[in-house]
Amino acid sequence: MIRLIKERIFTFFNEGHERTILTKKNIAASFAIKGLTILISLILVPLTINYVNPERNGIWLTIYSMVLWLNLFDVGLGNGMKNKLAEAKAKGENELAKKYVSSTYAIVGGICLIVFIVFCFINPQLDWIKMLGSGASIEPYRREISGLIWISMVAFCITFVFNLLKSVLIADQHPAISSFLDMLGQLFTLMGIFFLLKTTSPSLIYLGLVTGFAPIIVYVVASIYFFHTKYRDWRPSFGQVDFKLAKNMLNLGVKFFISTVAVIMVNQMIPFLILRITTSSEVTSFNVALRLFSFVFNIIVIVIIPYWSSFTDAYTKKDFLWMKVSITYLQRLFWGFLICQALLLFFAPVIYQVWINRWIAESDNIITIPFLMSLSVCLYICATCWMSIFMHPLNGIGKIKLQVYSSMFEMILFIPFALFLGHYWGAPGIVLTPVIIYIPRMIWTPVQLHQLISQKATGIWNK
Repeated sequence: MIRLIKERIFTFFNEGHERTILTKKNIAASFAIKGLTILISLILVPLTINYVNPERNGIWLTIYSMVLWLNLFDVGLGNGMKNKLAEAKAKGENELAKKYVSSTYAIVGGICLIVFIVFCFINPQLDWIKMLGSGASIEPYRREISGLIWISMVAFCITFVFNLLKSVLIADQHPAISSFLDMLGQLFTLMGIFFLLKTTSPSLIYLGLVTGFAPIIVYVVASIYFFHTKYRDWRPSFGQVDFKLAKNMLNLGVKFFISTVAVIMVNQMIPFLILRITTSSEVTSFNVALRLFSFVFNIIVIVIIPYWSSFTDAYTKKDFLWMKVSITYLQRLFWGFLICQALLLFFAPVIYQVWINRWIAESDNIITIPFLMSLSVCLYICATCWMSIFMHPLNGIGKIKLQVYSSMFEMILFIPFALFLGHYWGAPGIVLTPVIIYIPRMIWTPVQLHQLISQKATGIWNK
């Protein structure tokens, strides 16, 4: 019996198209790694709340989401490099690949330096308490907020550059390694917060130091290692920087940039708007629900991510049959995901109690999450999962002009809709806003991908 199981496992991982075999191995490795990441993430939520309290935790989550807006300064270069690097690898053009990597690192590093210098000049003029809203409730934390802003900015600028290693790994169809590095960053963060809980009083500054710099250590060490071993031929070099290639990446990258603006505005504006309209504790409630309903989605993402570069490779080689089979498999996976989400929604009150509240040391920190908040977050994650199934392959193919138009439409609608629904339904209304404005995208993404795979795409569907 054991021998039969071993033979079937061996057959599963060694039969099929070379691209499919690599995808299977990446998915299997990512499942083990992501399982640990999810477990660590689940432990981090009550541990962090217990260390700083729900109010501080809400402030930290909001500032963290605001700092992530600075990802817009990437101007899509990371994703542009990912696609161009995958194409160069498929064609065996290592010298061109090295130039793409070197040019991207140089440009992103320059952007980081400029952003930090500008921040140093404008930060003293900003009143973060007024910007964050809920003034009276967060005023006692003014000094901590000021320190957290500086720490978050420095950490972001360093992360901004070294995170490019993720794009290199995914372009080389090794997303499992990227997931492993993220897991290590989370593990070091968990260890750091546990140490803070046992040795220091609650502090946003200490929390920012641990959460900001633990992942940086991992990616700095990993970058040094990989660019001196596996990716020695692609190692960034000033002598290989070619700003003419930046134009090629930007032609595609600017399209990704507009789409990224929309994603960041929607995802990262939610905590900010919740804080302004309600309280920082509501941000914590939203984050707890988000972690719960993202549980299964994070597992699905393990399967989806490898298909970005796999579709780049398949489309370059015109392997349309493989693409058709792959997207059918991903759609079937989604229906199983919906069943899991329905079960989580039904058992959510029990899960919150066991997962969060039983570990809270002080009764004042107990979290209460209304059903409407759970439902809103559940629908939000379901919509995101459905779109991801089609957006990753479309991004890999590079036909994203329709996505650009859709992103612009969503950016225009998001804030007015969020403020309107937030006024009547509070935080759940804000969370429901993306579900509403994403409806057109949920319809056209499967249509466009089907057109491309069937080789019937014309006009806007083929751009």
